[in-house]
Amino acid sequence: MKFSRREVLRTSLVLGTGLSLGLTGCGGGSDGSAKTTARFAVLSDPHVYDTSLGTSGTAFDDYLAHDRKMLAESVEIMEAMVDEIMAANVDFVLICGDLTKDGEKVSHLKMASMLYQLIGSGIGVYVIPGNHDINNPHAMSFSGSTSSSVDSVTPSEFENIYEDCGYSKCIARDPNSLSYIAEPVIGVWLFAIDSCKYDNNTTSPDTTGEIGADTLTWILEYMAKAQARGKKIMGMMHHGIIPHFAAQTTFFPEYVVDEYLTVGGALANAGLKIMFTGHFHAQDIIKSTYSNGFLYDVETGSGVTAPSPYRIIDLNMVTETYDIASYEIHSIPSKTDFDTYKEDFVEQGMLELYTDILPSYGIDPAVAPAAAEIHVAHYKGDEPGYTNMSATTQGIITALLGGGAGEVALAYALIDFAKDNFATTLVADNNITLAL
Repeated sequence: MKFSRREVLRTSLVLGTGLSLGLTGCGGGSDGSAKTTARFAVLSDPHVYDTSLGTSGTAFDDYLAHDRKMLAESVEIMEAMVDEIMAANVDFVLICGDLTKDGEKVSHLKMASMLYQLIGSGIGVYVIPGNHDINNPHAMSFSGSTSSSVDSVTPSEFENIYEDCGYSKCIARDPNSLSYIAEPVIGVWLFAIDSCKYDNNTTSPDTTGEIGADTLTWILEYMAKAQARGKKIMGMMHHGIIPHFAAQTTFFPEYVVDEYLTVGGALANAGLKIMFTGHFHAQDIIKSTYSNGFLYDVETGSGVTAPSPYRIIDLNMVTETYDIASYEIHSIPSKTDFDTYKEDFVEQGMLELYTDILPSYGIDPAVAPAAAEIHVAHYKGDEPGYTNMSATTQGIITALLGGGAGEVALAYALIDFAKDNFATTLVADNNITLAL
C-alpha cells in the first residue's frame, strides 16, 4: 500500500519516533460525488490499554476489582473490531468516546495506530473524547503491588493525535470544546459533540457530562445552516441525551448529560433525530418526543464489556432510514473460548461490584445476584424482563416487594431496569430499522 506524506508522518507520530504535527484548521466537507446510501460502523468505549503499562500483580488486580473491564484483552478486541469493520465495506466509522482506559498517552498512541489502519484503507474515522480520555489523574502503570502515574493527554494533544479522525476534515470547530462538524458523506452533517468535563479533573476524573451553553448555541446555529442547505444531520457524543431506564437518573445520573430534557428538546426541535452515544457500556436504543420533534438515543456497548458489540448501519439518505445491525467479537488470539470468558468476566465482575457497593446504601448484599443479572441483561440489550430471568432473581425481587418502603422502591427500580426501556413504544436495541 502506498502512503501519502501525511500518512507517513502520522504513522511516525503514532509509533513514537518523536515527529510532531501541528494542529490544523478544518479541511472542509467530504470529497467525491453525492450518494444516496452510506454504510457506517458505530462503536464506543473501547478503553484501549497499552499492556506495556502492566497487566499482573496485586495493584492491577485491585484496579480490576473496582472497575471491571477486560483491559488486558482490550488491544486484541479492538484489533478484531478493526478487522471486521474493514471487511464490512463501510464508508466511515464513529467512535463515541472513552478511547482509552484512563487517558494514558501511550494508550492513545496505541489506539491511533489501529485507527490509522482504517484510514489507510480509505475508511473515514470520526472520534470524540470520553470522560476517561483527557487530563485523567488515574492514568497509571502497574508493577507488582505498586501503581505509578503516567502521562495523560491534554485537549490539544488529543486533537493532535486524532487529527485525521475528524479534526482535520471538519466543516467547523467549536471554540469552546473539542466538538466539531464533519461531512462524512456528501449530504450528511455529523455533529460530533464533546460532552466531557475534563477541565474539572483534579485528584479524580469528573464522569458527568454537559453541553455548555456556548457550545449548544454553536450547535444550533450550524443545525440551522444544515437545514437551510438541505443536509441530513446526525449526532454523536459520549454521554446519553435521554435516560435509558426510569431509575437511571437516580442511581446513575452521571451517564446522562446535565439538563438533558432542555438540551435534548433544543436539539430535537432544531431537527436532530438521532444521536449515537456510549458511556454506560450497554446496547440500548430509546426514543423521546419533544414539543416540535423527536430524538433517538442509540447507545452502543463497550468492547471491554460483554458482549463486546459494535454496530453496522446502512443509511438511506433519500428516505432517512437507518437500518441498524449489531455484531459481537467472538474470538481473540489469547483466548480459546472468548465467548465464555467474556460472559464469565462480566457476570462475576458485576456480582462483586454489587456485593461491595450495596451495603453502603444500606441494602442487604443478598440482593446482589439479582442486580448483577439484570445489569448484565441490560448490557446485552433487548432485555426479557425480570419474570424471564432466573428463579433466584425473581425470588429476590418478590421478597423486596414484601418489605418496607425502601425495599419496595428498590424492587420497582430493579423491575424497571429489567425492562427493555420505559418508553411507551418498544424500541429494539440490537437490530432495527429506524425511519426518521
